[in-house]
Amino acid sequence: MNRRDFLRKASLLGFGATAPTLFGVPGFVKPAWALQSMDDADFILPEVMPQVINVFLYGGPSELAGNLTNMDLINRNSQNPYPEELRRSIDDGGQVTRHGFWAEAGGLAMEDMLASGDLSVYRTINRRKNNTRAHRPSVFSSLKGSLAIEAAPGMGSTIAALMHANGSQLNGSAPLRGKHMNQLVLPFVSFEGSSTAFVRDPDGQLPLHLRGLSLDEQFDNPYTRGRNDHDLELEALIAKVVDSSQRIRYQQVAEGLELRRTMEQLIGELQSAADSPLPSPPPIAPGVADPDTDPTTGYLAYPANNRFSARIKAAVTLAVENQDSLFITVGGGLGGWDDHASAMEDYVPRMNQVMEALRVAMKHIRYADISHGGRRRTDNIVIKVHGDFGRNVNLNNSQGWDHGNNQNLYTLGGAAIRPNRALGKVVGRTDVSGPANQNRQYTQPADGSYEAEPLAIASTLYKYFGAQNPQALTRDAEQNPAGDAAINETYPPEPPVSI
Repeated sequence: MNRRDFLRKASLLGFGATAPTLFGVPGFVKPAWALQSMDDADFILPEVMPQVINVFLYGGPSELAGNLTNMDLINRNSQNPYPEELRRSIDDGGQVTRHGFWAEAGGLAMEDMLASGDLSVYRTINRRKNNTRAHRPSVFSSLKGSLAIEAAPGMGSTIAALMHANGSQLNGSAPLRGKHMNQLVLPFVSFEGSSTAFVRDPDGQLPLHLRGLSLDEQFDNPYTRGRNDHDLELEALIAKVVDSSQRIRYQQVAEGLELRRTMEQLIGELQSAADSPLPSPPPIAPGVADPDTDPTTGYLAYPANNRFSARIKAAVTLAVENQDSLFITVGGGLGGWDDHASAMEDYVPRMNQVMEALRVAMKHIRYADISHGGRRRTDNIVIKVHGDFGRNVNLNNSQGWDHGNNQNLYTLGGAAIRPNRALGKVVGRTDVSGPANQNRQYTQPADGSYEAEPLAIASTLYKYFGAQNPQALTRDAEQNPAGDAAINETYPPEPPVSI
């Protein structure tokens, strides 16, 4: 069965509408509320088709892991004192890295990725429009790329709608490697179950082949039951039917069995790839192995005892092994960032785990062509890491941080689909605002600093996928008539921190 028939028959079997997990993410849509915006979106076929992994840290992560530059004033004005080492450089026995990262909270891994050109950090993703610090509107607007959170589809849905609206240019194109869009396999995938990034508009269904689905970290296929006796009996009975008019009656049963085998094979290939050894990176110096390799095998290894490793590894494996997977969401199980109490003792190891897993992920991506005989370019894979909002920088009386407006965006990889000077830098300077010794103390962009709204993250993704005026896809008539432009990825970096 070819892929086109496979996808058509999946719809006959109802997988697109009712399946709880594998095809259970709501369908991708062209948003009815914004049809004019989609019509207004100018599209040019991208030279290289991106693959985006969107890592969403539910609960709103503190910016401090990536920004200790204001710590002297923060500590002076905080209700409760911070550890003194957060105000000293690592060269002086402290925690502040060369670029102002928090060393033990993932800062060392960030410095590694910055130096290798894998990472850029935007410190001033600051919410000014609809200035809320509540979880639901912040999550929804960030993952929908719109302030019209009750009506808008998710940003993954909008990417699918953009592709559908421009199918005449995309079908058979070089960026799709000559494929028609209905031949793409697993183009939109969630590793977090039903995701706001994939929310649908029931009035604007897109074709089945552009709908989303959900996988877990083991790539389990919930429709797999194996070649059991019942299947064999059905196949034998159908094979005995001679009369063509009777055969038609059982055709969908036969097709369903064939579809199950096709899906088993596809998922099995991904499971095999996930179980296979990762690439073996070259030594960082003569006789010095890469620190992210297993010393007994020499293969790259995601960190053990790390709650983020399995899910990030699964997302990267899918992107590397299946070039059709264009937008992948990772979240859900990566939550727990609502640090109102006991913040630092929980936040520091958690943030370190994220960044260490991402450092391996970037090496997994970079050296994947070793496993593919040099035939698989992976510089089109982008990882975006962000959350609902930032947090106050006052350390409250519960030793935690309450909700704030300013957050970091960590953006990794994708050199082939980004402008020059997009990676290997820190962008944005912050000042501290709010009354001393009170709970509402926060950072905000310094005068003259670059800043962007959270909606700019969605606009940036739309631009990768060919939208020339992506702000048209983030606007709504009532709250944001102009929309938000993409992040300026050519903006110059800030200099290293002087402590």
